[in-house]
Amino acid sequence: MGKFSTYRYLELKDDTAAPHINVRSRTIKHTRKLKKIFIFLIILALCITYFLGLFAGQSQWLDGIAKSLGYESVYHHAVIIDAGSSGSRVLAYKFRVPFTVFGPGNLDLVDEYFEQSKPGLSSYADDPAKGADTIVQLIKKAEFLTPLEKRKSTPLIVRATAGLRLLPADKAQQLIDHVARAISQLGYDVALDGVKIMDGSDEGIFIWYTINLLHNLMGGSTMAALDLGGGSTQITYQLSNKETANFPKKDQYVVPAGDNITLYTHSYLKLGLLAARYGVFQSETSEGETPEFRSVCVDPIIQREPWTYANKNYFVSGSFRVHGSKRSAIYAACHDAVRRSVMPNVDWEPKRAPLGSVAAMSYFYDVAADAGIIDVMTGGQVSVAAYRKAALEACSTPNVDQPWACIDLVYIVTLLQDVYKISDDEPIYLFKKVNGHEVSWALGLAYTTIMNRIVITP
Repeated sequence: MGKFSTYRYLELKDDTAAPHINVRSRTIKHTRKLKKIFIFLIILALCITYFLGLFAGQSQWLDGIAKSLGYESVYHHAVIIDAGSSGSRVLAYKFRVPFTVFGPGNLDLVDEYFEQSKPGLSSYADDPAKGADTIVQLIKKAEFLTPLEKRKSTPLIVRATAGLRLLPADKAQQLIDHVARAISQLGYDVALDGVKIMDGSDEGIFIWYTINLLHNLMGGSTMAALDLGGGSTQITYQLSNKETANFPKKDQYVVPAGDNITLYTHSYLKLGLLAARYGVFQSETSEGETPEFRSVCVDPIIQREPWTYANKNYFVSGSFRVHGSKRSAIYAACHDAVRRSVMPNVDWEPKRAPLGSVAAMSYFYDVAADAGIIDVMTGGQVSVAAYRKAALEACSTPNVDQPWACIDLVYIVTLLQDVYKISDDEPIYLFKKVNGHEVSWALGLAYTTIMNRIVITP
């Protein structure tokens, strides 16, 4: 048996020693060659994908190279007037068209000018000529940003918001007509509808554009936008295809943002901060039309505090409280009064809170800054719980310097919690400026106006 085994081993050994084609060695070499080719193709594909992605994304790198090689940027300008209920603002913009190879072009915001004046345009309902002059003076302050030779092609747009919506139609129209005549003499491109009352939906869509443009989120995962003005408030966010059936069709708009996407936006008239404050005061008064208000949301130390709303003067006093009332009881009484006034004006309640990140502007920011929740200069992150904590303190602490702190904070909690369905600890990011630029729907309007002109122009 051992001899057989030795013989077999030698036979095999002799066979392997004989000259023949080594199939295994050839196969290994062939496989390695294919592997190298495959790796090369992968690297090539990744490089092509990367550079196409850079080009499609209008990379600063590519644009910088183009400028160094002598590419001359094309600049566009726009001047927007935000005629709000609490004041008028001019926002003048300078955009440049970056160098692009693939994909649609876009605009880079190069510079802006912001100035405001008070009171709002609606305050001049009985003197429309004077109201128009306030708008002209704002525009003149921004003239330096638009070269004289560019003004004929620079859109000048005036949009009035909730302040004019709340006026009688004839008075609102008189203001619009006076402003239109006055600005037509300034040498800008004023369209036939250059001065008009802005739809609440437009206000929501353009502020959504602004916040996402300034954060470079267009075409990606976008932020929801909450805007709180004096006369109205807007909520706007992106919907998935599955969700559109759960929202009113009249509140859905298909907008270009990389690809076309569907936005839900709803505007609540009379639920701006000042309008809501007035509504609460009025609902607590049983005497009908009166200049005297008394509210559980105002500390008793406040007596006959002057307050002007919609060109009318009022006196507001705090309701008597039982000595030693707990903070929670004072807050609850105010919250009940706010809900009784607010909820009947809510014509549509979303079934859920916005998904993803939520950005809030305007009075959301100002009230939080006054309460010390955020830094007045830089903004920051807040929550419904943070607003409520500040409200509990404001409602039980006498403060003659901030007589409306309690009612305003409680109203914001009510709006976020009861209307928008935002939970206590969900982060809300407050912005007044982003990278030095004002957070205003005016930027969204200017951007889309110029982009539409670029697309139409051959």
